[in-house]
This record gives sequence, C-alpha cells and structure tokens, in this order.
Amino acid sequence: MEDAGTPIVLVVDDEPGVRAAMGRTLESGGYEVRVAADADEALRILQAEPVHVLISDQHMPGMSGIDLLKIVRVRHPRVVRILLTADKDPETPVRSINESEVYRFICKPWDNGDVRTIVSLAFEIARLEQENRHLGELARCKNSPPGDPADLESELLQLAEDEIGTKN
Repeated sequence: MEDAGTPIVLVVDDEPGVRAAMGRTLESGGYEVRVAADADEALRILQAEPVHVLISDQHMPGMSGIDLLKIVRVRHPRVVRILLTADKDPETPVRSINESEVYRFICKPWDNGDVRTIVSLAFEIARLEQENRHLGELARCKNSPPGDPADLESELLQLAEDEIGTKN
C-alpha cells in the first residue's frame, strides 16, 4: 500500500463496547486501529490521516453506516469499506453492496477469526488495486511516444491524486 508501516483500520460504531471489542480483535491481528463514535468523527479522521480499511456499524445516530460508506466511496475511494450490522433485514446487505460498494459485511455478533480474515483480505485487495494502478501507469508511460498529450494528462492526473492523497 502507499503508506509504509502498519495497516490502519477505522472502526465506526456508536457503542463504546463494540468499538473496544473490535479494536482488541484487530490489534491482536497486528493492525493499527482508530475508532469513531459517529460518521462525523469518522470523516474527520479520514481527512486527517491515511486509513486503509473502514468498518462501520449500520445503525448509528445521525447518519447510517451505508450513507457514511457512500460518502467515503466518493471522497476516499481507495479505502476498503466493510459494513457491520446486527440488522436482520435482508435488504441491508443488498443496499450496502449496491449503494456503498462495500467489500464485505460483518454480522453482529461476529467471530474474531472471521473478522481478522476479512480484514486481511481487504488489505490484500487494497494492495492489489494499488499495484494495478502502478502497473497501468507504467504501461501507459512505456507505450506513449515522447511528448504525447496522453502521457502529460497521465502525469497531471497522478500529481492530482498524489496531492489529494497527502490531504486525506
């Protein structure tokens, strides 16, 4: 992934006990964990530091998890999104996939081993997507003749992405 060091997971849930339990589960898997009690706090954290995976509860005061993940999909598209829910409504997973493009959803109560596996796979997805972007850039640069406008556009896009990435 772009940021060297420990992978960072942001856990968003309005219940302190859930945040603490999920934090312990993920920290025991070697992840650095940030926690937020609501969507507004999560968005502030995402703006301030790099986060690789976000796990959000569905039912929170103010903004639902699906709505938060929709915003994250647009503002921070490289963050892998996971929905956490105790909701038994079969429409919740469907909505989370269709509206927020979540990678997975985790049902409460969760199995700690399953959570660590899901998060590990989410980090692998993020790593592979970054590698794919990098290889695509290399291929475009190699196939573009010198002074090609497509090459210049590619460089400008990369600079813009890097600039946005340093602000996220």
